[in-house]
Amino acid sequence: MSSQFSLYVMDGRNEQRLAIKFCFKAGLSGTETLALVHKAYGNEAVNRSNVFRWYSQFRDGRELVEDDERGGCPKLTRTEVNIAAVADLVKNDH
Repeated sequence: MSSQFSLYVMDGRNEQRLAIKFCFKAGLSGTETLALVHKAYGNEAVNRSNVFRWYSQFRDGRELVEDDERGGCPKLTRTEVNIAAVADLVKNDH
């Protein structure tokens, strides 16, 4: 997936970050933003500290709502190669 296309594909967190950014640009306070996010997303809403952290980042000039790149091991190791290797291992070593 191209990075340009991925800007238009959002998961729930990015959608809420976009809502927080909108509230910030509309001049709402962090507390007002928190109340609206919780009203709109209910139990799926990000917690208070995340609302205020993102609000602060937008106040500091951040424009993107996507997570920053992180180093370290990838969280997902499910690849076609790994799936085939595990299937082969299970098949040949009962």
